[in-house]
Amino acid sequence: MRAAAGRRARHDGSAAAQKRRFDRQGYLVLEDVLTPREVARLRAALDEVLRSARGLRHSTRKFLVVRDRQGKYLVSRVRDPIARHRRFHDLVFHPRILDVVENLIGPNIQLQQTRLVLKPRTPEAFFDWHQDFPAFPHTNFDLVVVSVYLDDSTPENGCLRVIPGSHRLGPLLHRFTFEGARRTMIADRRLVADRSRWRELPVRAGGIQVHSANLLHSSRANMTDRPRRAVLLWYRAADNVQVGGGTDNPGWGLQVRGVDPGIVRMEAGTCKLPRGIVVRPAAAVPGRRPR
Repeated sequence: MRAAAGRRARHDGSAAAQKRRFDRQGYLVLEDVLTPREVARLRAALDEVLRSARGLRHSTRKFLVVRDRQGKYLVSRVRDPIARHRRFHDLVFHPRILDVVENLIGPNIQLQQTRLVLKPRTPEAFFDWHQDFPAFPHTNFDLVVVSVYLDDSTPENGCLRVIPGSHRLGPLLHRFTFEGARRTMIADRRLVADRSRWRELPVRAGGIQVHSANLLHSSRANMTDRPRRAVLLWYRAADNVQVGGGTDNPGWGLQVRGVDPGIVRMEAGTCKLPRGIVVRPAAAVPGRRPR
């Protein structure tokens, strides 16, 4: 189904069904949201960006670099792609993507950050089981991550793995890399020990995968010769204010649809704050959006 949550879908009930499925499982997989031409243009933009990474032997503000088993240096991530090429900037406003997001978190939408994960062939390019929310806690849970695939994502090249429904656990305690962990990971490994609950989410190039920031997810390393490149777009409801984690990434707080209502919506509960507190308790005045 093309652009599964486009405005046209609102008239045939599919958008409501997608919202129910997302609320129940914590994720959606939607094929053919981008056209082949759009995917080709994004791949060409990535090729342009990567020209400046030739010969890199260490990570920079722009690129994360890893080594493969032969000692070759490879780019595994482009940091802040919204600032690296106009096509990635324009992608965050893509109407078919925003239609999906609006259906899940409402009409007033802001950008939180962007990433571009290349997942080259190396045992170092994997992600342990984790949630996204604890690294960037907000005042409520309307924070979603949209992965836009530039290549086919398969179990062999490291597609996303999830535990359906785990978002309903709320924010969990994590061990972060800045605390000495090799990878950011959930602290209580018992919650991910039952492999029968794991589900792999293959997606074709041009498709998207959307998940709640509280969904437990991971991915294996890509040990094939097939690339698995994806642009990650983090969106939040405009009344969802970030209270911890970094905010210095380009595009943070960009209003991509609707308006900023000028209020803060609070979700009951507690969450450990990571480094980089954004809003001090004294600044969280009800009815006023901290700046």
